[in-house]
Amino acid sequence: MKYYRLWVTAFLLKFIGSAWDASYHFKYLFEEYSIPHIVNFCGFTLGAFLLVKEWRQLHYMDRFSRNLITIGYSLFLIGIPLDFSYHIAYGIDLTTWSPTHFIYYIATDIMIIGVWRGFNKFTENEKPTWRSLHTWFAMFLLECLVFPNMQQENGAISYNQYIHHQSIASKEILALISNPESQIFGGIPEWVYPIFSVAMVSLLTVLVIRLIGDYTIPVMATALYVLLRFIGKTIFLAIHYPTSYVPVTLIFIPIFYLVFRRDDWLAGLAGSLFYFLTLFTINRLGLLITPPLKVWELIPVVVVGILVPVVSSLVKRIPQRQKNKQTA
Repeated sequence: MKYYRLWVTAFLLKFIGSAWDASYHFKYLFEEYSIPHIVNFCGFTLGAFLLVKEWRQLHYMDRFSRNLITIGYSLFLIGIPLDFSYHIAYGIDLTTWSPTHFIYYIATDIMIIGVWRGFNKFTENEKPTWRSLHTWFAMFLLECLVFPNMQQENGAISYNQYIHHQSIASKEILALISNPESQIFGGIPEWVYPIFSVAMVSLLTVLVIRLIGDYTIPVMATALYVLLRFIGKTIFLAIHYPTSYVPVTLIFIPIFYLVFRRDDWLAGLAGSLFYFLTLFTINRLGLLITPPLKVWELIPVVVVGILVPVVSSLVKRIPQRQKNKQTA
């Protein structure tokens, strides 16, 4: 367990560094050696150390898991010079949606999946529960899947500050903004935010249920993600850094899969419906500063919420791990 707890530490450092980096770039220009990048790199380095140990001699992983993590690391390293080249060619951007950033996301997804698969194989004689490291790995994967949405979540508050002449962004950042609404929100259409959120959280929930066979792990992983985002927001507020909207309504999606265990399509319908309507209500009542929404976006959000479990049910059944007596 110590080996996999160190992996949790590595991914947690990357989590902290990434969240800090998203906040950092709404205040300061791009810097190769900023503190958030260093924190992220510390997590990357710790993971590399753990991976090298398995290449020397397999102790805690099977070969496929180790090789999968290696692919993720290799892809991440390839993404570094590509991202620098992208910034040199196209200038400084505020968006999390650039092509080279998606190389980072995909690479990190592969790393997490590889480590999680290794842990799943390592503990195959134990019954998975939400109290185990499964919740942490599910949370890290969720964070990586929805990370692009932080552009809108940070952007909502930063734009609100900008139009009220209370921006805390540096003069260099403000000088670059020719079209504030477009650039602060990364040039991404507003309807992408709720659809992408439902698609990613539903996908993670369905996969965890099918692969791990536990309905509580997605709920607790989402709750842990929201909690850590609140902690991060509190810290950023205290040190006068840009803060973000915390996507609290994401929790409805896995909760309804837990409630309607035998009807995945109904769970998808109810979860996406409650997610959007609650978010829309918060937005319209001004309870929190959220990414912009329009009521018609409810339709594609619900369609996506239903499609994910329906399409998943048509895919050949993935063999679940054997359920044994011991509890992880």
